[in-house]
Parts: sequence; structure tokens; C-alpha cells
Amino acid sequence: MSSVAVINKEYVECRAEVKKFDYSSLRRVRTRVRNSLPTPQVLRAEMRPDKLPDISAIRHFDAKLLKHVEVTERNLLPTLEVIQEESADSRAEVKSFDHGKLKHVETEEKNPLPTASTLKEEMRPETLPDVSGVAAFDAGKLKHVETQEKNVMPTADVIKEEATKSRAEVKSFDHGKLKHVETAEKNPLPTASTLMEEMRPETLPDVSGVAAFDAGKLKHVETQEKNVLPTSDVIKEESVDSRAEVKSFDHTHLKHVETQEKNPLPTPQTLKEELRPETLTDVSEVKEFEKQKLKHVEPQEKNALPTKEVIAEEAKETRAEVKTFDKTALKHVDTAEKEKLPSAEEIAEEKAGK
Repeated sequence: MSSVAVINKEYVECRAEVKKFDYSSLRRVRTRVRNSLPTPQVLRAEMRPDKLPDISAIRHFDAKLLKHVEVTERNLLPTLEVIQEESADSRAEVKSFDHGKLKHVETEEKNPLPTASTLKEEMRPETLPDVSGVAAFDAGKLKHVETQEKNVMPTADVIKEEATKSRAEVKSFDHGKLKHVETAEKNPLPTASTLMEEMRPETLPDVSGVAAFDAGKLKHVETQEKNVLPTSDVIKEESVDSRAEVKSFDHTHLKHVETQEKNPLPTPQTLKEELRPETLTDVSEVKEFEKQKLKHVEPQEKNALPTKEVIAEEAKETRAEVKTFDKTALKHVDTAEKEKLPSAEEIAEEKAGK
């Protein structure tokens, strides 16, 4: 028997088991969420600190007190020329690599996927139910029962009549019976005057002496500007003097100093040496290997997907099983609805009582 036929047979048997499953043995379970997700309001309350920092000093801070600092970049990125040189060397190594030094390795799958037969054995229950009595059951012993609908839905005329009565009650309602209620806002936003009161200090300074002060007692003082900015003429004169000093500087007074780079960047050759393994693999056997000793093996596809013809055949068999199903073997069950909807008469009596 081919693998496709085995898979088809197993598919049919699995569907038969699913159809014969007794759903009445299942219990209804209500899911209870124990750790519900917090709402945005709860998250905001948790993220808010107990005490807000005092930021009143930031408004009066003088930014001119800050000093200018030059930023020095210590970890310099390689330039475009260095990157291109390293990429050219890397491509050259890849192109000159000898693939004959590689060894052929068979992949060993340690955790293989279960086959269809294994899945079928795992899904099969330990003890199958006894259904021998269903085949010998006499359907003629069943009694005919008329279905009684306990919760009758209202018709279109009843709904229209109720809607007309409801609109009539709304139109005839006496608004004079309503009481006027003022809306009390519990958390009002602060007004401008409230904010000013909150920002005002508790104790104001005593400025009574300012009003009675005699301005004639003040002396006239000339303002002296201590940090005078240089004019354009002064700047021009200083630049001429600076250039004259540079030109007249004696370079013979300078000493020769060799620049010593403590953390030099690695060269392409250094990178190659670091990437090269300590011990190279022995590939001498690959050159002497005879390919004639290899055997031809046909690949076998273990998990074959069903073809279109197989799927069509299974669909026909499924429809045939549905059509040949004996509905007389089913039992009639009356549905008992515990929470009944009120009938049209009960609704009318309630409205008449109001």
C-alpha cells in the first residue's frame, strides 16, 4: 500500500472518530480573569510620584552662568576608504577560498516530527465506547412529540402597537413634575486668580519705606563698563600684531617629537590573523576521495501533502456519510429556557397597571 493511500485511510478514520465523539461528556467552564489589566487611570496614578520636585528655581536660572565645553569624540568610526579596503580584502578571501577542503556531513534530526500513525495512536482513547446497541435499536419504539415554543416572540403588529403607546406616553408626559437641580462640579479647574494666590509667597517683603524715600539724597555716579568689547579697529590691529608674531617666530627653538599612538586601529592583515583559527582542518582526504564509491539514493518525501484528487475523493466520501446518516436514531429533546421573556399580554397588563 502506498504512503498516499495510508494517509487517506488514516484521514477517514480520524474524521469518523471526531463524528462519533460524545459532546455530552464535556462540562461547561466559565473563565474567570484573576489578574485584569489596569485601566489608564490606574496606570497614571501608579506612575505619579508621591512628591513632585520643586522646579521654581529653573525659571530664575541664568543660562549665562554655563561654560562652553568642546565635545571630543574618542571612539572614531572608520572612514569610507578604510571600510572599502576591508570589504575588498574580505571579498578576495571569499573568492579564493577552496571549497574542496570542506567535508560532507549528513544532517541527523534528533527530534523528528511524529507521523500520522503516531498522532492517531495518541488521539485514540484507551477504551472505546460500546455502540453495538445503536445498530440493533428499533426506531419504531420512539414516540412522536409536538414541539411547544414557550417563549413566543412578539409579532410586527405587537411591536408597532407598543412603539405607538410608548411615543404617546412620552408626548403626554408632564415636564412640570420635574425638579430643577444645579450641577455641582466637584473637581473644578483653578481660575487665574486662584493660580495667582497659590503662587504668591506667604510673607510679602515690607516696601513701605520705598514710598517715603527722598530721591534727592541720591548721588550722581558715572557708569563704568568693565568688560568692554573691542571695536573693529582694535580687532584689526590685534590681528596684524598676531600675524607679525607668527611670521617672526623662530622655528629652530622647537623640538622634534615622535607621535606615539597608544590605541591604533587594527590593519586588514591584523584582522585576518585574528579571524584565522589556531588549527586548520585537515582536508587532504577530500582530494583523494573517489566519487565513484558514492551510491545513488532517491529522496523519499515522508510528509506528503494530499493531492487535489485525494481531497475531492475525501469530500465525496464525507458527503456520502452525511447523506446516509440515519436521523431516526436521534432522540427528541425539549429545550427548557429558565429565563422566559414576557408575553404580549403580560407587557400590556404591566402598562395598564402603570
